[in-house]
Amino acid sequence: MVGLMARGTVPFRIGAGMKVGRLVAMAGLLLAVVWVCCVVPARAATDALGVHVVPLRGEVLHTLDQACVLVAGVHGEQPPSQDAPWLHTQLPHRWQDTHPGHVGSMWYRFRVSLDGAPQSTWAVYLPRVSMNGQVWINGVALPFSGSMTEPVTRNWYVPLLFTVPSTLWRDGFNVIDVRVASGHAAREGLAPISIGPLEQVSEPYRLRRWVQVDLMNFIHTALITCGLVMVLAWWRDRSLGAIGYMGLAALLWGVATLLMIRPEPMTAAAFWEGLRSTLTQWYQLALCAFFFRFAECPARQVARVFGVLMALVPIYHATLADFDRTAEVYIGIYGIALIGMALAIRHVVRARRPDGWWLVLGCAVLVPSAFHDLLVVNGRLPFDSVYLIGVFGPVLIFCSFVILAGDQARARVALHDLNRTLATRVAEREAALRESFARLSALETAQAASAERARILKDMHDGVGAHLTSALRQLQAPGTQPPDIHLVTQTLRDSLAQLKLTIDAMSLPAGDVAGLLASWRYRLAPRLEAAGITLHWDVAPLPLWPAGSPPVLRQLQYILYEALSNVLQHAHATQLHLSARVAGEAIEVVLADNGVGWDPGAAPRGQGVVGMLARASQVGVALHFDTPRTGGLAVRLVLPLTGLSSAP
Repeated sequence: MVGLMARGTVPFRIGAGMKVGRLVAMAGLLLAVVWVCCVVPARAATDALGVHVVPLRGEVLHTLDQACVLVAGVHGEQPPSQDAPWLHTQLPHRWQDTHPGHVGSMWYRFRVSLDGAPQSTWAVYLPRVSMNGQVWINGVALPFSGSMTEPVTRNWYVPLLFTVPSTLWRDGFNVIDVRVASGHAAREGLAPISIGPLEQVSEPYRLRRWVQVDLMNFIHTALITCGLVMVLAWWRDRSLGAIGYMGLAALLWGVATLLMIRPEPMTAAAFWEGLRSTLTQWYQLALCAFFFRFAECPARQVARVFGVLMALVPIYHATLADFDRTAEVYIGIYGIALIGMALAIRHVVRARRPDGWWLVLGCAVLVPSAFHDLLVVNGRLPFDSVYLIGVFGPVLIFCSFVILAGDQARARVALHDLNRTLATRVAEREAALRESFARLSALETAQAASAERARILKDMHDGVGAHLTSALRQLQAPGTQPPDIHLVTQTLRDSLAQLKLTIDAMSLPAGDVAGLLASWRYRLAPRLEAAGITLHWDVAPLPLWPAGSPPVLRQLQYILYEALSNVLQHAHATQLHLSARVAGEAIEVVLADNGVGWDPGAAPRGQGVVGMLARASQVGVALHFDTPRTGGLAVRLVLPLTGLSSAP
């Protein structure tokens, strides 16, 4: 839509020969209304003899809207003489009204009278000139910027201010000549000019320049920034198709407008104007695609249709572009935009789209602005009217940016809610797992206690129970021979000693081999002494045995007890040595006697030895039976220190 106001393009006018049948049916009626409203009869020019002299009285601002007009050509670059074929015209004047198709320059002459030369500095203010302008006061040229010949400086939408030294004014009759230069056939003309003291003329000039140049630069730079953000959002989330099209439209719109208000082209004029026109129509098509995607039309169809249309635009400008065709192209794009806009608004109403009313607001601002600029282009409004589409049109872009921000905010809120819900569920699951683990731990503890009781019962059955059973049989021996009371007593003592050792082992810290040996010595030393066996104690400080859990310590205690029982019953020994120390990566416990000994290579001949080997294998202890050179038998236990701590 900025194409309506763009300099350097073929002007947007609705000619009588235009074929309205090319428009989309849904937009035909509205476009027809626009057509009728925008057709303006050409202003006729009359002979210059009726132009009167305008008196300038006082230090006030004056507006001049009566002028003589003359086509510049053979008259060169100096003001023509009074005898030239001047025509009188009313400002604002458009060339197409009196000189259709003229390209080049046009002279405008104003005649004023002063009661006396001004004492202060005056200025001439041209609010609207296409493309560039130059001012003469009484035949003296005032300084101007840019070029008046090709490539003409494009000040089509930039107000011009010329400072007039007081020495150039005359008392009485004065002539003001304005030369307007155009670079192409597009809305050339001149608006009423203002003249007066510099302080008074500068106020409307600064305001208009701020609106038409500074504000446009600011708005469309911000537009490019919004477009980059929206394109980036689409690039990271391809489901935001509508936002992607709007971001593309914002980028192209901002760049096209900045190119439009740039006075000096950076390339050849024809290419520069074609590029700007191409960007303008591209952003219009991207805006149309946004409306259709916002209305949730199929993404692939929208991409294909508008992709083809955008590909045809530069081809059209390179080959077929002319005044009437370009007007029809703009009308067609506007018709598509109106259809897409209607579909998007219907989607907002029917789907109750969150933040959708921002889109309605943007459309409500865009459509009247575009219609206003149509009236300006076609002469229904003054030639020097300010175009609104460049100022108010971006409101639609910013409204779309608000919609994107709202969607992102709602997505973040939903994500936070989901995270809170997940955190709550995880906490509930963790609590349930802790409860399950607690029950499982209690069950394992109960099972361990049960297993421990079973092992204790088994040990008591195998040890104490066996001794009690043996004592009972000895007491109930058949025949008339009385029982051996000494033997029964010894058996009961063995049973009691083993029971005490079992109880001691249950209270030992895990891995305390030294404590186990000390308990063994304390409980069995009296029995050794009664048997006439001297015990030699040689136990060094020992570290904790990593594998020495209470059940394992009881197994180790049983092995040592069984070894002592063998010494008491079979060895006939008088000396018994118990030693323990760290040897390499193991604790080595040796129980050696000076008895009769036996052949370690022979097969074990008692259940006690078999039980010792079985228990050693069960707890991962190496059990060796050695025959020392001094005689007797040495039972050697090797306890591995895997994962040993250095602290004793």
